[in-house]
Amino acid sequence: SPIPTPAEPAPSMPEIAPWRVAGEVLNTYIIVEQGDRVFFIDKHAAHERMNFDRMKAAGYTPMSQTLLVPAVCRLDPREEAALVEQLPLLEEFGFQAEDLNGALIVRQAPDYLDVEDIPGTLSELAGKLLAGKTLDPNGLRDELLHSIACKSAIKAGWQTSDEELRRLVQEVLTRDDIKYCPHGRPVCVTL
Repeated sequence: SPIPTPAEPAPSMPEIAPWRVAGEVLNTYIIVEQGDRVFFIDKHAAHERMNFDRMKAAGYTPMSQTLLVPAVCRLDPREEAALVEQLPLLEEFGFQAEDLNGALIVRQAPDYLDVEDIPGTLSELAGKLLAGKTLDPNGLRDELLHSIACKSAIKAGWQTSDEELRRLVQEVLTRDDIKYCPHGRPVCVTL
């Protein structure tokens, strides 16, 4: 009979040298001190990268919210047509929308997206489609994720709780893959 192997211990967070949040500048950059190094972390870029990675992970299922009042998106007719062609993909990420008398009516949206950001997010995606990007389904999915990750991230200039700042710093310092936001902006500058 086979010899049972002992269960492997659960993976733990990588060890990092002690650090402290020294402050925040312009409600945009987190200043972190770690030994003789200082980090300036762009909180929006970091949060956007984390959102994108989470949404792109295999098996991701978005949480959606049914809107009490549907969001009416009056877009350029070409933008609307481009989005109507992609309604199944939008549904995959939590949008329930329909074309109604020249407007896109959104009845359900991802729960992490503010209602006022719905038209801008959809317009941004439509603009990418109309700009001649011939995207395969995975490329189109990534473009949608870029837009949603950006719109749902902490914004530069927003006041952020100390707890949220510490959580962002912990992720940036322990993960090697949080270097740039999905649009290419650096997340952290080290002095």
